[in-house]
Parts: sequence; structure tokens; C-alpha cells
Amino acid sequence: PLDASNYMGSSRGDVKPGAPKSTGGPSSGTASPTLFKQDAALEIAEASASPTSGAGSAALLQHEEQSKPPWWPSFLLLLASGMAWVVSIPLLLLSLGGALSPLVGYPVGVTLALGMFCICVQIDQRISTLAVFLVSFSCAAWSRSFFSLLGALVATCMTSLNAMKRTCPGCPQIVDWQCKTYARYHRMSTLGGALDSIRPGRSFFACHPHGILSVGWVTNVLWNRRFHHSVGRCFYLIDKTLRNKGLLARLFCDAFEGAHGGFRDNSPRTLKELMAKGESVCMTPGAFHEATCFQYGKERVYLKNRKGFVKYCLRHGYQLHPVYNFGEAETYHVMSGFESVRWWLNSYGIPTVAFFGLWWCPFLPKTDIEFRTFVGEPLSLPQIDEPTDEQVAEWHLKYMEALRALFDKHKAEAGKPDIVLEIL
Repeated sequence: PLDASNYMGSSRGDVKPGAPKSTGGPSSGTASPTLFKQDAALEIAEASASPTSGAGSAALLQHEEQSKPPWWPSFLLLLASGMAWVVSIPLLLLSLGGALSPLVGYPVGVTLALGMFCICVQIDQRISTLAVFLVSFSCAAWSRSFFSLLGALVATCMTSLNAMKRTCPGCPQIVDWQCKTYARYHRMSTLGGALDSIRPGRSFFACHPHGILSVGWVTNVLWNRRFHHSVGRCFYLIDKTLRNKGLLARLFCDAFEGAHGGFRDNSPRTLKELMAKGESVCMTPGAFHEATCFQYGKERVYLKNRKGFVKYCLRHGYQLHPVYNFGEAETYHVMSGFESVRWWLNSYGIPTVAFFGLWWCPFLPKTDIEFRTFVGEPLSLPQIDEPTDEQVAEWHLKYMEALRALFDKHKAEAGKPDIVLEIL
């Protein structure tokens, strides 16, 4: 609780890395209020450790209660994020189905909306927006129903987000606030490991595990200023439909743009373009497959058949960093069964997992989680214009060994000294 540097990966405080620490002497200049607060916390900690101070522990507890930030902004931010990233498509289907319901009934309307979505997502989004506008508002005008009109308005506004080249400009102030607020949702969020080994540019960060909703990746990598400062300019790759046609999620993606990098889709074309320019890249190789094989408390990664990122790193001579996030395995409980069907659907990019976190809000992850993310030492891959399958397999095996070594090195620190990493 006394670690007052959220930018350094903690869940509390406001001190940026590199900020001068006040010594309290006349030559130290005027310290900021935040630094004074940090020094006061350290004084209280020293008092509590002193055997002659009977009131030290009470003072420490009182300070913690006073300095603890409110939890509800983190809850609202995570709820809004989840709604944008996961609920956008269902919301579009429900609103469009509502616009069509006066003609065909609500169940049939939602079914027709699903058919329209499957077609519209494959074509130019400006044409999709026009089609949704004409169909939904025609039904609303014919039925003269307020409910139908409201559904048409919501559906058109949501699809218009995909038609825009950019929904909003990048906003570093919002990103700063998100970096502080996301971390405060959990009991602890820390980032460590071989951060000093990172070089700016031509670095690839493979993050594990994906989990259900990549909560640890969001908290300790995507919206973590210490990671941004350590890696420099970096681009974070996510599913291409989510990035380019994610409806409300596009607001979060576009606002994230800045000097630290931005979100891009994980298509081969985008990856080739970024790596040809020497840009650093970060992604979760396991993706939806790790969501499908997720089990509460099991440390699992889907990696044996994921060799494409290694091949690209060989082509461009990148440094390849394994990154492991402890705590992701405890974010949600899941319902198992129908594994063969779920894996088949997953092969078409359709994740099939039933999960629940908080009992009173199952959509959100559990709060009593200690996220500890560690960046591993890099593998310096040679540059081979056209690597053979044998060369790719050789370096892929070395990467799996490096990931397991990173896991074993830090698992005791994460409170799991006896657990074994499962590589599927």
C-alpha cells in the first residue's frame, strides 16, 4: 500500500518514473504535494517499525484508509470497457431487431439482424451504415412506433462508428487516467522482470495467457505507463474485426493513439507493414484459443501450434520477449463441456466460453486478484529473409523454453511455487 507509484505498476499513487525524490533539505527545491505525501507515508512506515513507537501501526492503518482511492471509478471504467469491447455486437443486434420487430416480431427481427450483420461486416462499412439506416428507419416510419424508432437510431449510430476513418483523436489525458484507474480495480497490479533489457524498436512482446477477456494484459501492459516508458513506441495487435469494426470499441482504440503507439489489427498484412518499418509489436499469440481452453486456477497457454510470430521475427531479425501475467487464471469461473464443438467453432474465430466473475455482476472479473506481470529476457533472433520450417521450429522451441523459464523463475513470487505451466 505504500508503493505510491501507479506508473511503476502499482495500483495506487501518482508518481511518474524518474521524478526527483524530495530529500527535505534546502537544496532540494520545492517538492510536489504528491512527493510530500509519499515521504509522509515512508515516515509513518518507519514509525510503525520502531519498537519505541506504540502508535506506529495505528498511524499506518489510518494513513492507508485516508490515502486509499475510491474503487467505484475503476468499476465504472471496467464496466464501460467491457460493454464496448464485448457487448457492442449484441447491442447492435438487439437494437436492429427492435427496429424490425413491428413487422416480423422481435425474435425474427433479431434473427434477421444477425443475418444482416454477417453480410455487412464483410463489405464497405459506409455501405453497411446506409443499408442499416434505410432498413431500420423504413420499418420505424411504417410502424410509427417509438420503440422501433429508438432501435433504428441506436443501430444507425453504432454502425456509423465503423464507417468513420477515425472516431476521435488520441487523448493522452484519458490514457493517463485509464492507466491509474484500471489498476485500482484489483488488489494488486505490478509489472517487473527484465525491463532494462528492452531496446527501443524491433522488439516483439508475446504476452501470455490471453484468458477470458485479457484483463491482466489490459491492466499491466496496454494501459500501463511503466510499460509504455520501457518499450517506447509500440503497436498492440488485436483481432481485426474488433479493431476495425468493433463499433463502440473503436472509441477506446482511437483515443489510445499517441506517442507510445496505438492499436492495430493482427492481420498478416498489418504485421508485415509494422515489422518492415522496425516498429515494436505486442500481442497475445494464444488469442481466442486460450479463452476456449481456460479453466479457473490453471496456468495454460496455447502455443505449440502458434509459430507464425516466430517466423516474422526471424524474417526481420527482432528481439523476442516472453511476457507472462500471473493472476489471469483467477479472473473468472467457466462452465466446461462440449470441448470438441467449442474447438471447432474456435477454428472459425468464434470463441465459445460461458464465464462469470463477480456474483452480483458476472460480466466483470473478480476483484481480489494480484496481477503480477513479468517481462522476460529477449531472444535475439537472426535475420533470415526466408526461414525454413526447420529454422522456425528450432526458434519456436527455444521460445517455449524461454517462456517456461520465465514462468518458473517468478511463480514463487506470484504465490504459486508448485504450479506447472501447461503448454497446449
